[in-house]
Amino acid sequence: MSSAAQGAAHQRFIIPDLCASAALFFLILVSELCVLAWQLADQSFSWPVLGYRSIAVQWIVLLSAAALCRLRAWLPYWSQRAGWLISFAAVQLIGLAVLVAGQLVIDASALRWSGLAQQSLAIGIISAMVLRFFQLQQLVIDQSQAEISSRMDALQARIKPHFLFNSLNTIAELVVTRPVAAEQAVENLSSLFRANLKTTSSFSPLAQELELVRGYLELEQWRLADRLTVIWQESLHDPNWPVPVLCLQPLVENAVVHGVASQAAGGEIRIAVLQTPRITTLSVANAIGTDGDDHAGHGVGLDNVQRRLRVLYGDRARCRIERTEQQYKVILTLPKP
Repeated sequence: MSSAAQGAAHQRFIIPDLCASAALFFLILVSELCVLAWQLADQSFSWPVLGYRSIAVQWIVLLSAAALCRLRAWLPYWSQRAGWLISFAAVQLIGLAVLVAGQLVIDASALRWSGLAQQSLAIGIISAMVLRFFQLQQLVIDQSQAEISSRMDALQARIKPHFLFNSLNTIAELVVTRPVAAEQAVENLSSLFRANLKTTSSFSPLAQELELVRGYLELEQWRLADRLTVIWQESLHDPNWPVPVLCLQPLVENAVVHGVASQAAGGEIRIAVLQTPRITTLSVANAIGTDGDDHAGHGVGLDNVQRRLRVLYGDRARCRIERTEQQYKVILTLPKP
């Protein structure tokens, strides 16, 4: 069997969560519009007929949504073909049962199986189209997620060696001037990467990202000593809030390398972590010295962070830069993913 055939064999038929209010409202609205179009297509408009058709269609839609919602938990265990056929059969049986019940309630003597067969055929065509739409929608979602995952892997593979390279440069300087501190720095760097390699997701808890930043600042504190001053401002409500991996550390690294280490007198870095129930705001600010540094080196880390925010959040996250003659500040505004 070819790889393509093997991939197709492992595919599953997945439908949206029809128990969710938004999806259910969409189904009700679309079905009612279809009923209205059906009625307008008749030569004569009749309110009683519109009411009967609306009630019948809504019963079919609501019961089918309930059935598919229950079946959704079992779909991952079935093949794509089996999942589609079972879902189609469930909708067909529900539609036929509602039609028969409606005829029996209104006028049992007018029950005609030929008419029910035509109506069942119409229900079958519509349900097949809707289920096919769900299938194509899931295919697009899977392809989009695969592309996002690939782009995130590429971006994270780019930023981690950059962090390692700069950290090793720091340790190399310490080996000559402070061998004991260099040994401690190697142990610190090892623990940081050990924790970071355990993260296989694109997100990590905020507390873990802050721990990584503090570990990096310890490395730089050994190298820069009194030239580096760090001021923290924290207001945390949820330390486990998921944030993109390595979203804050590159900004802090830029502030250290281009805002403090490049100045003979050093400088000060202000890191703020502020949370509301819906938003987490991270900011890194450093003073701009008089040595002519224009923060051109901020490009690699900052550009990487901005790209990852666009991939993970779309337009819901913000990365804003505020620059004055005295200060350079980067502000990240992150909603919950």
